[in-house]
Amino acid sequence: MKINKNFAERIKQIREAELPSRANSRKVVFWEEDTRLLSGQGKALVFILPTRGCSWALSGSGGCSICGYIYDNPQQPDFEIILSSFQKILRNKLNKEFTYSVKIFTSGSFLDTKEVPEEFQLKMLEELSQYEVIKEVVIESRPEYIKDSSLKNISKKIDMSILEIAIGLESSNNSILMNSINKGFFWEDFEKAANTIKENGARVKAYLLFKPPFVSEYDSIRDILLSATKIVSLGIDTISINAISIHRGTFLSQLFEKNEYRTPWLWSLLHLSREIKEKYPDLRLICDIVAGGNVRGAHNCGDCDQDVINAIKEFTMSQDIGVLNKEISCSCKTEWKSNLIHEKISISEPVIQRNVL
Repeated sequence: MKINKNFAERIKQIREAELPSRANSRKVVFWEEDTRLLSGQGKALVFILPTRGCSWALSGSGGCSICGYIYDNPQQPDFEIILSSFQKILRNKLNKEFTYSVKIFTSGSFLDTKEVPEEFQLKMLEELSQYEVIKEVVIESRPEYIKDSSLKNISKKIDMSILEIAIGLESSNNSILMNSINKGFFWEDFEKAANTIKENGARVKAYLLFKPPFVSEYDSIRDILLSATKIVSLGIDTISINAISIHRGTFLSQLFEKNEYRTPWLWSLLHLSREIKEKYPDLRLICDIVAGGNVRGAHNCGDCDQDVINAIKEFTMSQDIGVLNKEISCSCKTEWKSNLIHEKISISEPVIQRNVL
């Protein structure tokens, strides 16, 4: 696995300084929200499991430059308690009047047996198979844990047609993956994992990251559009664009605190959603905006932020491109466009070379 050693070492130093402040809570966090199922609008029951956290973040390479989720994970999880809580929440919260997507997040990889032992993976998925109102089950994993043998075992516990495995690809550009994110895998690894998932009858969701460090707003727009095209070519029907938000204890947070990084413009996300959906109308396109309207998340000038956020949320739920074509007026839109023009003609790209984008 290739990495940028100097970059990885810097990330590791930051990580090691922050890891002693990890949370000690072993409580399963959950909430209910509206969501977009393939069949239409529905409900999502979202779980955050208190596992040990991402093995890549805990590795000698320090993990990803933008992610601080590891600090929310306890060092010694109790899976008997996790399973019991999970079962109780399902019994109490699922309502026969709705159809559900159940999303299981671990701040790492559900299929990593060091993070979630296989015994508990199978028990939790088997539990979900008992409820007719659950139409989609979403789990997350890095590509290296997506094995044909593991998926064969899972298929004995749950109908694979309702299972969606989400992979944080972030970009199809290997230079960005190595020199901007320190992702620890490449496009070819994602492609192999996606094919393995599909061969076993499950679906794939690809996460794309908008505006990672050292990539300008303009180049990140281009990269997302190119990445979406490559993803769709694999027969993948769900893409989630995740706008950067600043996590504590990360390489990106240090850039941000030194005023060397600006979080994305909401105008860019509106533009990307419109462009991709127009080109691929059958694609389920999700745009996730954490800390939207806040300086640590995607934002505009402050006056128009909520209007743009509401439009993107409405689009995500309805998948109606008409929502994105409604006019939203604000003087900062001109500033956003001017910024893109400036970046387009700029030759200053400190890490990501323009000729690889």
